[in-house]
Amino acid sequence: MWKKIHWQHYLGYAIAAAIVYAVPIIFYLKQASYTNAWLLYLGNFFFLFVITAFLFSFNSRRNQDASTVTMLTAGHITTAMGVVIACFLCFILLLIMVPGIFNGGNADKMLADAPANTVKDKTGGMGFMIFANAVFGNVVAGSFVSIVFPFVLKKNQKNEKVPRKQAEL
Repeated sequence: MWKKIHWQHYLGYAIAAAIVYAVPIIFYLKQASYTNAWLLYLGNFFFLFVITAFLFSFNSRRNQDASTVTMLTAGHITTAMGVVIACFLCFILLLIMVPGIFNGGNADKMLADAPANTVKDKTGGMGFMIFANAVFGNVVAGSFVSIVFPFVLKKNQKNEKVPRKQAEL
């Protein structure tokens, strides 16, 4: 079964989704202000577009008639891979852009203008916000697209039977 899954195709789109998610995170880390939290959601929106592009590509590789269950599974696999890579990229960005994150006391860069109920950590809640958004925001965005688009993209809505070769993940 593992030989049938096209890991390179999935991994390519997962890396692309993680990179486009990380671009707004760079700007968020530069400004380090709670009022710019919308940049995190912009990253989720970019992640959503890449997963959508993956589903279009996945379906076109199967002559525009891939099984809905196969597309649903492939979308969720790519989303999960993208989330893991996005978390890794966010960790690297925090290491680079927030000096002193692993030193004693507070980091050199902290979240400004944060409300009193924000989770307090070495960065004033910035690290928590980034990782929570990288996990939950991207899972929601990728899962939404992975659930909706397989039913939209399937050319023959009456028939779910596809040739064995085409049903491969």
